Amino acid sequence: MNNGYDFGMILQKLRKERGMTQEQLAVKINKESSIISKYEKNIQSPTFDTVRTLAAIFNVSMDYLSGMEKTTTISTVSLSENQIQILRDLAEAFRDINSVYPKKINDEQYKLIGKIATEFSK
Repeated sequence: MNNGYDFGMILQKLRKERGMTQEQLAVKINKESSIISKYEKNIQSPTFDTVRTLAAIFNVSMDYLSGMEKTTTISTVSLSENQIQILRDLAEAFRDINSVYPKKINDEQYKLIGKIATEFSK
């Protein structure tokens, strides 16, 4: 049964979207560079710990990496590179995978909201 799931394709897409080489990603996960090629070609499957690390690096869920999460994407077609980077920074600044309860906005997050207001009002 073919469900269209392709871990290698998902990993390669995420890596390229972030402008990373296979070697750079391998360094981030403390593996040899050839392993990324094997993952992307679906020759070898990563361990649970490696998938968890990849999910953290790419700021996606493990469900997404395993092809089980349906996601909605925001089109960045008409956005400038600066606006796209601000959105990435926003996602990272507000991501707190260990928190169940919302916290107060910190200075970094407050500054980011200011950047968003300024940039998107142009």
